[in-house]
Order: sequence, then structure tokens, then C-alpha cells
Amino acid sequence: MTNSALTIYLVFIVSWFLHFGARFPVLGMVRFDLLLVCILFYLSISKRRETEAPATQTDKLLRALVILAVLAAPFSEWPGSVLKAGIPDLIKAIVFYYFTIAFVKTESDLKKFIFVFLACQVFRILEPLYLHFTEGYWGNSASMADWSSLDRLSGAPSDIVNANGLAFIVCTVLPFLYFLSGLSSRLKFASFLVGAAAILTLSLTGSRSGMVGLAVILFGIVIKSKNRVTVGLFLFIAVAVGFSFLSPDMQDRYLSLVGFGEKNAATASDRTEGTEAQIRVASLRPLLGYGLGTSAEANAHYTTQGPYVGMAMPAHNLYVEIAQELGIAGIVVFVMFIYSIVTGFLKSQRMIAGRDAGKFLPRLIDAMQVWLAMNIVFSFASYGLTSYEWYLFGGLSVVLQRITSTTTRLECSNARGSVAGPF
Repeated sequence: MTNSALTIYLVFIVSWFLHFGARFPVLGMVRFDLLLVCILFYLSISKRRETEAPATQTDKLLRALVILAVLAAPFSEWPGSVLKAGIPDLIKAIVFYYFTIAFVKTESDLKKFIFVFLACQVFRILEPLYLHFTEGYWGNSASMADWSSLDRLSGAPSDIVNANGLAFIVCTVLPFLYFLSGLSSRLKFASFLVGAAAILTLSLTGSRSGMVGLAVILFGIVIKSKNRVTVGLFLFIAVAVGFSFLSPDMQDRYLSLVGFGEKNAATASDRTEGTEAQIRVASLRPLLGYGLGTSAEANAHYTTQGPYVGMAMPAHNLYVEIAQELGIAGIVVFVMFIYSIVTGFLKSQRMIAGRDAGKFLPRLIDAMQVWLAMNIVFSFASYGLTSYEWYLFGGLSVVLQRITSTTTRLECSNARGSVAGPF
């Protein structure tokens, strides 16, 4: 049942990320994703009864987050919105945690999952890039000074992400392309081609938060490299050369990050002023917030100054979003949840340090750590309490601890057997 359950989960991964319901109307009519979730839920419950394992710290904190969101609902400003959107969206996100720990059991399972997950994200990058060069597709734009606008590449028409969302997908893929490329020469060549296309896509999004995410990734690569000076110098030259090929408006937008842009300086300051105003909104209900999924409503009703007055938009900062929706209690639980993920990856890394764990696990752990660091920083410019990535992080953290622990036990057992001899 393990293989069949994992196969169904991988089908769900493909359908979810590539939006089969939108691409194929018949699948949308039968609620294909929901059908798969129901099947996977039944299978996960069945497997949990067969192999009950002690709850990890990550699992306990995720439960605490869900319980907090549910118990706070009756005391929220808009309980109807919590029940209609907030809790359902959270459930859609946390299934990635529970399904991952239920069906990804072995290193072979993990390889299949990572391959399918990355293949979906690469497709989401290449599709809009292809449409851009063949049909002139952009999908998004940003305002600049003098009432002009800047075209920005967003997800394909069948996708649901804007330019910043597409930039996040690129930043998701890049650490894996770099660290896993060393598994084979063919993979290294493919990773180089896909990586070049991904960087081009990122530059066309005009996403300043995406560029910050890229900086974190490059810093992580340098830190984990044995030849830091050489790698750092090469990356600096590559970035400088790539920047010179951007259009003047794109250069101006990215320079506005460090205060040198002219046409895009206003939108950069708007984000800062808007975040400050949204922090004040959160301070009006500091303990339990306005309710899960109500950040946009809270900002629309209680933002009294800044560029976003009267606008129903969620806080573009994960930590402000949590403060608005679940208050201080929510921030404490979520930060502890992130900390448990960080320590989980570190524990996995320590478990296989100096051991014969093959090439895949050490490289995957490096990629996951850099992706996690990027996501922590990226979240200062993006909401995501009910986005999949945090809960997938949690699931993969638990899976890696389980697999590395098994690998270590097997190696120790083999070592004792060889010392003791055949008798």
C-alpha cells in the first residue's frame, strides 16, 4: 500500500501545483484535488494506525497552531470569515505536512517526491517564460513615476501566482538545482540550463523581494562552499554581468531596494509605510488577533494612514499577518514551529556527518537549509500563514530525521556485525 499511496500523493502534487482543475475543466467539475485529498486522508489514517509513532516537537506545535486558530474563532472580529476561508485554507496547507510524513518513508520515496515537486516548479517557471518569448506574455505590471508602468512577468494564465509569487517559485528551485546538480554530470548540465532560464525569469518578474531571496540563496551557497572566496567572486561577477543586460526600468526597480532608484522609489517607500500602518492595525487586538484569514478585512477596516488606506489586502509580511490574525500567541507558536524545523534539519545533518550516507541526503539537507533561510527572509515581504511551504518544510524535516536516523542505525549495526565476525 505504501507505493500506491505515495503514487496517489504524487498525482495530487502534480494536480495541485499545475492546477489541473483549471487546465482540464472536467477535473474541475469532479473536484479532482478534493477527491484525492479524501483518498489520501483515509490512507494516512490507516497507515497511522499500523505504525503509530511518537509525536515530534514539530507535530505538537502544528497541533497547537491549529487548536489556537479554532479556539480563537468565536472571539474573532469576523468569525464567519474564519470558518468560511481561514480554517479551510489552513487545512489545505497542512495536508502537505501530514501526507508527507505518512507516505514518504524511505530515501527512495524521498527522491521520487523531490523529483516530482521540483519538476512541477520548473514547469511553472518555464511555461510563462515560453509564453513571454512566443506571445509577448507578461501577466502583471507595476506603477512607476510619471504615471508610467513596468511590465512584470507573472505565472502562466492557468497558474494563480503574480510576479512576486513567480519569483518565489524561482527562489524555491534554485537551491535544489545547485546542490543536487553534483549527483551526476547529466544532472549538472540540465541544472545549468534550467538555472539560467530560472534566473532570466526572476529578472523579468521585477520582484524586489525575489532579488532579496536570491541574495540569501547566493549567500547560503557561499557559506556552504569549500572555496568561499572563489565561489563568491564568481557569483558577484555573474550578478554584475546579468544586471547590465536588464532594461533601464528593471535596473531602476532593483536599485530602489537600496535607495538608488528614481522611477520606482515611491513604490518601495509605500511598502515600508504600508507595513508600519498594518503593524498598528495588529496592535489594536494584540492577544488573539482578528481571526485566521481576516488580515485583508482588518486592513480594509482599520488602516487609517499610509498608501493602503481602505484597501482589502492581507499584510505583505508573514509575521505581521500572523500578528493580525492570531495575535502574540500565534506569533509565539509559529516562531517555535519554525525553530523546530530548523533544529530538525540540523539534527539530520549531524546524524549523517562523517557517515556513509551517500550523496543525496547531505546535498538535499543543504538545499533544504538554504531554501528555509530564503523563505524566512522572503516572508518579511510576503504573506503565507496558510501557504503550503511552511507545512511542507515541517513534513520534510520530520521525514529527513526519520530517514537519517534509520541510515545511522543500519550503519552502526553493520559495523558491529563486521567487528564481531560471522559467529
